[in-house]
Amino acid sequence: MIFLSGKPMAAHKNFFLTLSLLFLCFWAMAQNDFPSQPSPPRLVNDFTQTLKPAEIQQLERKLVAYNDSTSTQVSIVLLRSVGAYDIGDYAFQLGDRWGIGRSDVDNGVLILAAIEDRKVFIATGYGMEGSFQMLW
Repeated sequence: MIFLSGKPMAAHKNFFLTLSLLFLCFWAMAQNDFPSQPSPPRLVNDFTQTLKPAEIQQLERKLVAYNDSTSTQVSIVLLRSVGAYDIGDYAFQLGDRWGIGRSDVDNGVLILAAIEDRKVFIATGYGMEGSFQMLW
């Protein structure tokens, strides 16, 4: 192939530019699939308004007390749906994005409920696998 006119090189540049823009669009859409961590961070996050405020406060108090006594951070997240994601993959990605648990011991637990999907998943950090008994 001879590149005297410069047209084939320009075609390659356009192809890679288009491919890069397409990748960025898909990446940006995937970022919107996950809720932002509330500020200030909370351990109970109900994005569905399923729980009553008193229930959220009671759960929050219990989880904070558990965190203080064990250093294990347990977070509860209620969502409408995880969309096309597998609920387990979604839970682990959300836990990583939000930084649940201490990074030095990887001791976070995320209880994720997707209400409209009728699915629940408990994601544990590697530091919890030896001490967290699976009930199923």
